[in-house]
Amino acid sequence: MDGNDEERSALIHEYYQIYRALQKRRSLREHSHFDIYGNNLIEIWEYAGERRGRCICKVKEDTETACYKRAIEILISYGGKGDHAKYEQKAEQRAG
Repeated sequence: MDGNDEERSALIHEYYQIYRALQKRRSLREHSHFDIYGNNLIEIWEYAGERRGRCICKVKEDTETACYKRAIEILISYGGKGDHAKYEQKAEQRAG
């Protein structure tokens, strides 16, 4: 694995740690699309039952890693800064 693959893996792991925790509490659903032509997209929507609510995250970037970086920033902002510290603590506990 080269540096880009390691960075990509780390970003995806961090993104899903944050997203999954928020998903459970806030009834979120994600749509993502990545291709070799730079049509990269991550959308996250709030749901009430089967009814779609507001879009809390819509990211379109040239690269997959840029999409994940921006989506992480949006999710941290959406969930509150205190929540991010909990995600980091859980990740350290799993790793250590």
